[in-house]
Amino acid sequence: MGESLLDYLQHSRPEWSYPEVFLTSRAPYRPLQYSTALSEIIARRMRSAGITAPTCGAHAFRHGFASRMLEQGHCLKSIADMIGHRSIQTTFIYTKVDFQALNQVALDWPGPEEEL
Repeated sequence: MGESLLDYLQHSRPEWSYPEVFLTSRAPYRPLQYSTALSEIIARRMRSAGITAPTCGAHAFRHGFASRMLEQGHCLKSIADMIGHRSIQTTFIYTKVDFQALNQVALDWPGPEEEL
């Protein structure tokens, strides 16, 4: 995804002096009018592509990024810093239990006739 953003900035983004990354797709180019506009565009594209995710829109990218960091063993403080959470408490949403991954490390529980 980072490569796609870099490609957009280098080759596709209209050359205007606005500091915002994303601009309208037609002239006159200007920043998106509403803060939710990009998220709505992404959600619409995800639905049309048949992508289902726990979250839709721009938040899906943040959630995916944070989840991958957690899977790679980064601490919650680092994740919170990277995605701009002021409080580490907000980052706890990414610590939901992944039962499929947990099942891979679970040990068999001894039955009543087996000793612990």
